[in-house]
Amino acid sequence: MKTAFVTGSSGYLGSHVCKELKKEGWKVFGYDYQQPKHEYLDMWENADIRDELSLYGTLKRSKPNVVFHFAGRIEVGLSLEEPTEFYEVNSGGTTILLNLMKRLDLNNIIYSSTAGVYEPKNRPIMEPDAKNWDNNPYAGSKLCAETAIRHSGLKHIIFRYFNLAGADPENDIGECHEPETHLIPKTFQNLNTFVEIYGTNYNTEDGTCVRDYVHVSDVANAHLLAAKHLMAGKESHILNLGTGKGESVASIIGKIVQLTNAPMTNVVTLPRREGDPDILVADISLAKKILQYRPKYDIMAILETAYNWHLKQNG
Repeated sequence: MKTAFVTGSSGYLGSHVCKELKKEGWKVFGYDYQQPKHEYLDMWENADIRDELSLYGTLKRSKPNVVFHFAGRIEVGLSLEEPTEFYEVNSGGTTILLNLMKRLDLNNIIYSSTAGVYEPKNRPIMEPDAKNWDNNPYAGSKLCAETAIRHSGLKHIIFRYFNLAGADPENDIGECHEPETHLIPKTFQNLNTFVEIYGTNYNTEDGTCVRDYVHVSDVANAHLLAAKHLMAGKESHILNLGTGKGESVASIIGKIVQLTNAPMTNVVTLPRREGDPDILVADISLAKKILQYRPKYDIMAILETAYNWHLKQNG
């Protein structure tokens, strides 16, 4: 039986990947400081990614074929207030994991990075495009972790995600952050009240920023494709995961109104957030070529699954 070691196994993407792994017959060892809200684990260790002793023991017991590394801090705004905390968790935690993998002769890692490392472009972004360490400390910490993985000598797939959204189509896992900062779930939470838009003076058609929203299940499936790629002894890669299509914030809100028939009573316009680019859209041609990645869900399917999850959570 193939064995997976999943850090951040209780999180949004980690939960979806655990479900896909179990569906494919994997044995799944989870590692997270948060209690899992799903049942797609054979074992779970309650510990921090920086806890070297616990991490070593769990890796040694599980002896995974592939390590899926999702654990990390993700709050971009908070990273500006606590930069060194983000480097300690995202970069330092990753190097601890890499050292232990090398000590235990574990050779395959799939890493959760971000499109936030790129210099913004007014065209779909390709993997070799310029990166900027100074976009924000979150992105800098992820780029630092990427560099450590590349230099480690381990076989790897590094995924740079664009905007993950949606929920499991079977409606038993979904997006839930505390506090919630992502546009789609936050808008559903505020139906019939208000929605916040950060900036209306972007260099885009309607003045709101444009992002590439990709369904979490499409991204989860890409991780299984990456695992098969690594286990077949193929080359390491850095790959974008998105859809290749952009949607503006105003367009997303309009589609949510269309889907729910619950218009917002108030749109609150706030200043642009520091570091937010006009447009972030993925060029996914390399992931298509290397992994035969084909996202199935369009923006309306993303919103429908997210809304179904919202309704389930709120009775």
